[in-house]
Order: sequence, then C-alpha cells, then structure tokens
Amino acid sequence: MASLKYWVWLSCISGVRPIARVRLAEAMGGPEAVFFAGREELMGADAGLRPHEADRLMDKSMEPAARALSWCEENGVSVLTIQDALYPERLRQIPDPPAVLYVWGHLPAVDESLYVAVVGTRHATPYGLKMSGAIGRDIAAGGGIVVSGLAAGCDGAAMEAALRAGGVTVGVLGTAIDQVYPRENRRLFEAVRSRGALVSEYPPKTRTFAGDFVARNRIISGLSLGVVVVEAPRKSGALITADHALDQGRDVFAVPGAADARASAGCNGLIAQGAVPVTSGADVLRSYEGRSDLLRRESTPIHIKKEIDKPKDIVYIDLTDRWEDVPESLPEDQRKVLAALTGPDMLADEIIRAADLPAPAALAALTMLQIGGYVAQGAGKRYTRKK
Repeated sequence: MASLKYWVWLSCISGVRPIARVRLAEAMGGPEAVFFAGREELMGADAGLRPHEADRLMDKSMEPAARALSWCEENGVSVLTIQDALYPERLRQIPDPPAVLYVWGHLPAVDESLYVAVVGTRHATPYGLKMSGAIGRDIAAGGGIVVSGLAAGCDGAAMEAALRAGGVTVGVLGTAIDQVYPRENRRLFEAVRSRGALVSEYPPKTRTFAGDFVARNRIISGLSLGVVVVEAPRKSGALITADHALDQGRDVFAVPGAADARASAGCNGLIAQGAVPVTSGADVLRSYEGRSDLLRRESTPIHIKKEIDKPKDIVYIDLTDRWEDVPESLPEDQRKVLAALTGPDMLADEIIRAADLPAPAALAALTMLQIGGYVAQGAGKRYTRKK
C-alpha cells in the first residue's frame, strides 16, 4: 500500500490524539495529504484538531517511519491501518479507534471470535490472583480468547492460566510494540506472542508516556465482546476499561468480593451499578448462549499444533447418520462437533474424540455452537445438542 509509510509517519507523531489522526485522514482524503499539508490547512480541515497537535504535525521527518517499517519487516510484525480490510471491524466502530495497529504474532479473526477481556488491579490479593487464573483458564478451556494488558497482578495471572490451559491470548500493550513492560513479564510477553498476538498502536522504537497505558484500555475493551473485572479498588485502571466497555456497548462482568475488602470495592460498585456478577469463566461463557447476534459472522476455529492423543484402541463414533441433520452453513469444525453430539450430557473429552479434532479447535467450535443456540451446557460441563 503506497500510503502505508504515511500512516506509520502519522502514528510516530506523539502528542496527537488517536481520534484526531483518524479524523484528519478522513477529512483530508488520507494520511499522505496530512503529511503534505501546512499548519493552516490542518487547522481548517474540520477534524477538531488542537493547536498544539497541528504544531506536532509540522514534523515532516520520515526517518522514524522508515526505521519502524524496517524493524517490523525484520521481526515479522504486521501493520494494519484503519483503511485495511483486515483491520478489526469491532475495533473500527469504537468512538476513538487507533489509526494503526502493530500486531506481533497471529491475531485470531477478531470479528469472528469470542474475545473476552480479563482485567484487574496490579496490586492483586491472593484472592484476586486465584480468581483471575480460574476465569482465564475457564474461558480458554471453553474456546474463548482471553484479552488483557500484560500488566502485573490480575492481568498476568489470567493470561498465564489461559496459556497453561492451551488457549490463545491477545496482549494489548501500553508501550511500543517492541517494549516489554513490566520487565519481569518478559517470559509472558514471549509466550503470548508465540501462542497468540501482541497488539499496540505505538510503533517500535518510540517513547512511552504515562497516558499511553490509560489509552490502551479502550483497545482492550474494543477488541472484546465483554470485559471481566476481577479485582479493583475504587481508583483502578480496570474500572477505566469497564467505562470504555460501557461506552462501546460491550458487556461488563465483575467478580464480587467481601463487603469490607478495599481491593474489591470497585468490583462491588460495578455490580451495584448493574454489572453481571460472575464467579467463574463458565458464568461468562453462559452469558453468550443463544446470543449469536453479537457476532458479525460465524467463527473460524483456532488451530493450535498441540493435539490430543489418539490411542489405537479408541473406537470412534460413526457420524454418517448425524451429518444429515447438520446445517451446511456452519464452518467445518462446528459441523464435526455438532455431528459428534450423538447423545445427551456428553463430556467434552468424548466430543473431542468423536469429532476427531485438536482439543482447542473442538472446544472453540463447541463454544460457538453454544452461542448460536445449537448446544446447551448442563451440570458437570456436559453438553447436549438442542437442534
């Protein structure tokens, strides 16, 4: 794309609000026009630009953009602009979408997948760490994709548990795409990149400002269908994420805590204001049963290389008769899972073996079938076909 270098230039200019970048590009016909415009022309573009932002945009050096593009190419980082077809529509529709997304790793199709944000305080109590891990694990085991900010405390605990469960995670950075923060999370940073994706609106080799960590919260909620706040005092970045979720029309869930627990005061307050109380990831997933209208289209299941063992003495169920009743409009993995549901109250392991799919792919398909109203989950995580 010829305009890519101008988009990257625009993302390299600090001190300009994300919404101002997008509105300018829209008003002027693209980032190239923004690059070549003078200060008066920028201020007259009816994009709500502030005087100090126009001053910043007078820096016409292409060197930072060239360095950023070179680094991205060398390290396999994808650059998505808001004009690109692959840019997530779910994110494009928020009030202040990032003009550019830097993606390191493999980002599962956002608009076709069940992304759930799990966030909380950096200063988590043992209760907060325990609940974050349990919720992250349950969501991943159920085929959902856990999104968080890679921060210490609740965020990191949820992502680590999701990865241990064999799930896919997406980490949204408040720093440049090449920077690890906090430093002690380097191993988690690498694990998320290899099993999912790291996402940032800040190009490599750029300086980080305190406000950048606050700004990234809108991306965490924007990528997700719902946000789970696990543990948060009354003044917490996690509550900012919840506020963004409400502004963006996302679901807000909160884990209740003791009435006198300062670390849970924010969560208890959210529940009092109407957030859905949850105590497990299964509670969150059940909230999406029969609500396929929240998804733009059916899911493309996520495939991870790890597969279940297939001992030679397993007798697989003959699915021939069941295929006749499986809608052809469903993706192949969902059709296999639906055909494998030959009786009531089947366990996930039975379904995985019968469908002959990798475990993560089968669980992802099972989750999407629940959302679409094809499958119901009963007690003991047993599944029954509904239609």
